[in-house]
Amino acid sequence: MPVLTLSNINKHYKQKHALKSFNFTFQNGIYGLLGPNGAGKSTLMNIISDNLQPDSGGEIKWNGKSIYSLGEKYREILGFMPQQQSLYDTFTAVRFLSYIAALKGLSKAQAKEQIPYVLKTVELSDCAKKYIGGFSGGMKQRLLIAQALLGEPELILLDEPTAGLDPKQRVIIRRLIESLKEKAAVIVSTHIVSDVETTADKIIILKEGEIITSGTVRELISELPDNTEKNLENVYMRHFGNLNED
Repeated sequence: MPVLTLSNINKHYKQKHALKSFNFTFQNGIYGLLGPNGAGKSTLMNIISDNLQPDSGGEIKWNGKSIYSLGEKYREILGFMPQQQSLYDTFTAVRFLSYIAALKGLSKAQAKEQIPYVLKTVELSDCAKKYIGGFSGGMKQRLLIAQALLGEPELILLDEPTAGLDPKQRVIIRRLIESLKEKAAVIVSTHIVSDVETTADKIIILKEGEIITSGTVRELISELPDNTEKNLENVYMRHFGNLNED
């Protein structure tokens, strides 16, 4: 089974210590990454995706090998949906996905087979030849999820995957994410607790760059006081009170 191991990962932005001695091992399954604004979630996702360099002294390994020594081979097994919607308004959905497929090293035959599938998966088949500039925020969000699925990645990073989606679309995306757990390690960063409460195998809660608790939902809610309703939202509120989420 594929394994991603992070050991002693730190990240400073000048005087700010954004990520502090992060240690965790990810295998196939769904991991929910929760925390308020500034907790270090997006920093962590960008480090795992090799879009951001951590401080020296830490290690990130895929199946026992450094992701930096793996180079292109690591990017081939990676699917990343960033939080920011970096899209090309003058591209159609198909052209954008074809571009991403080429960047991922897929052959034209593979792209031709996979693009209709990922568009159907996120319910954008009828928009395949429409320009992205005319897409709603929710449609752009789903297109970003589609590109992350190209190449059948073994490691999938989804940063706020349901932001901007209506309740029906969020249910669709949650079901999609759940269907990936047998074939990939899926890390979902979100501020919507309900998105990971029923789907995640493990939850990681970050505060000021540190893991303050982690475990299954059952394990985390078992730590709540007897007079508190047992749900993940109350676990979150126990650690952050009325702190605004991101």
